Amino acid sequence: MGLRHHARDDRRRPADRRPAAVTSPSGESVPRPVRRSAALAPLLAAALTAALVPAATAAPAAPRAELPSYISALSSVRYDGVGDDLLTAGLGFSGLRAATPPAPADPDRPTAAELRRQAIWASAGLSAGSGGGLGRLYGPNVDRGRPVPGDGKVAGVEYRAVAGSGSHSVSFVVQVPDDFDRDRPCVVAAPASGLGGVYNMVGTAGAWGLHRRCAVAYTDKGMGPAFDDLHSGTVMAHDGTTGPRTQTADRAAFDAGLSDDERARFDAERPYRVAYKMAHAKTNPQATWGRDVLGSVELALALLDRDWRQGAPRAGYTPATTTVIATGVSNGGGAAVAAGEDDRGGLIDAVVASEPQMNLAPLNGIRVTQGGRAVPAAGLPLIRYGSLASLLQPCAALTEPTAPGYSSLDTAAAHRRCAALVGDDPRLISRRDAKRAGPDGLPRLAQEALVRAGYQPQSSYLQLAHYDPQTPASYAMSFARASVADSLCGYGWARTDASGTPVPYRTAELAAAFGTSSGRAPAPGVLIDENSPGGPVADARSQGPDGRHDYNLRGESCVYRLAFNKAPRAEGEWAARLAEGLDATRRTGDLHGKPALIVHGRDDTRVPVNHSTRPYLGLNSRAQHGVGTVAYVEVTNAHHFDSTAPGFDNRYVPLGYYYQQALDLMWQRLDGRGQLPPSQVVRTVPRGGEPGHAPELTPANVPDIADRPAAGDRVRITDETVRIP
Repeated sequence: MGLRHHARDDRRRPADRRPAAVTSPSGESVPRPVRRSAALAPLLAAALTAALVPAATAAPAAPRAELPSYISALSSVRYDGVGDDLLTAGLGFSGLRAATPPAPADPDRPTAAELRRQAIWASAGLSAGSGGGLGRLYGPNVDRGRPVPGDGKVAGVEYRAVAGSGSHSVSFVVQVPDDFDRDRPCVVAAPASGLGGVYNMVGTAGAWGLHRRCAVAYTDKGMGPAFDDLHSGTVMAHDGTTGPRTQTADRAAFDAGLSDDERARFDAERPYRVAYKMAHAKTNPQATWGRDVLGSVELALALLDRDWRQGAPRAGYTPATTTVIATGVSNGGGAAVAAGEDDRGGLIDAVVASEPQMNLAPLNGIRVTQGGRAVPAAGLPLIRYGSLASLLQPCAALTEPTAPGYSSLDTAAAHRRCAALVGDDPRLISRRDAKRAGPDGLPRLAQEALVRAGYQPQSSYLQLAHYDPQTPASYAMSFARASVADSLCGYGWARTDASGTPVPYRTAELAAAFGTSSGRAPAPGVLIDENSPGGPVADARSQGPDGRHDYNLRGESCVYRLAFNKAPRAEGEWAARLAEGLDATRRTGDLHGKPALIVHGRDDTRVPVNHSTRPYLGLNSRAQHGVGTVAYVEVTNAHHFDSTAPGFDNRYVPLGYYYQQALDLMWQRLDGRGQLPPSQVVRTVPRGGEPGHAPELTPANVPDIADRPAAGDRVRITDETVRIP
């Protein structure tokens, strides 16, 4: 069967079953928004930006047509593919390779077009160079293993849309190339990775889809780089521009939800703090990731049916006539999987995910083995394994003095962390083991605790580089639906000076956030320990009760207690709220028969395979009564970030290479030109050499996903056990 599909059954979006309100620890009832309400504001026709480059022109007005009821704002721009375009924002592949992002004319007041250009430049990643294969073997300028001819500019129409408003909003972008394939219409749904903005998949899944003449539908999943600077009152609009909250209210992508009096009081007590959407929106956006992706697909089909009717299938652009692939990386991969599960009406044809971050339903007997031995732990959610890792990593890092970042490790503070881990908690270091090992043996015991928690034994080299207490802290706030004013576990965010003391942001730093932010506090903002004995300070400089640096053991222990529901009474209500929010994000493995292809690096230390794809394979098999629909490719010597920095370049291969290959394989499957490969381990060869001087990656380092993997490389599921070779 080709890329067109037969009619399917009921295509309604799954109902939003979240309760209408939740109760805060203080006892107040807090309304919980329904993002998909038909009562949202009427469709707005607004210009994408008041200052567009000459090559970007307002798209011709189309006859009014029915769009999804949850869309509250829509605008469109046509790019001619010369001065500006869909894939490279007018930079071309040569411009995407530039070492620095394109600078705005006025750094204090960049236009929406300039911010879009910066965001698309960042999404491509080509500035890192081609030694690791990006830009040569894979990337936005490579298609099916061959360089894309020309400079990569793609003409077409770009639509920007918003569902909801403020903290309860979701951003969408739909790109339709001028050469959209009306004979075999297709949509690639590409939710943002990480906490990133709506454009951060343009250089990966977006490029892949545009090369196949598909429309591409992006969403920020209700997160993105929006912030609220509580000192200056600056907020971000949906188009990325910034301005005073009082003048941007109806266009703001996020507001901290404090009254004027509350803001003034908070700023007086804790000046210069910033709130950001993922942590402080009080909406638990991860709970609706799947529906946000489905919303992007519905919007894309509606726009195609409204504006691209000439040459369309007789029945229009519907799920029955249009091939739809949901695909993403990391959080975006988890969102793509969530969309596959939430889609019970056949809107999506297939799912392709790379290193998906997923919180799984209880495994209830599903087991995972590696090399014939049961793995120590499987199926924990990120908030749990992440908070546990944050406690252990400063100590465990002492076992790898050659690891990247070791020179910046405060070894005295790390040894103090080791001593603090000794106690009765079986997840940490037991008193008996500590007595046997002695002080010098505690780092080894901390690394062994990480392995017991489900991390790979060889992950010790990566633990320090992945030490990131911001991640569990922000997820704790998000799941618990905490306000910035709650300062949960004593955490906040701010710009700091050289001493770590919070100071005001510069105007240009806030203005640049849409193009430069990862979705956390605008750079150079950092995590703040509000309870440090010497006063609020950057978390990396936090002090313990004795006045010595301790990597904020106090704050990390609090998040850990909340995550594992071990909190004392004073924290108990927050722990209950966190657990409720977490449960709303669980994945069951039921993709309703859709084919899926997932690639994951064995050495992933941000989203360990034992807590994500491996057990998900078992859940999917159970949901499909023993005949799973997920093909899984585990890549050795690959981790979560395709960094080519010294120390990573010679040891690891890029998972992005296999993500692009997975998309190609799924395309062939949907086009009737082959089946998905069997689940397998792909055994790669690191580049070798000295750190910072690794030879160029070649095809010999990254063997293809095999149609017929060797028996010793096959991943199998028998007796509800996922067996990894």
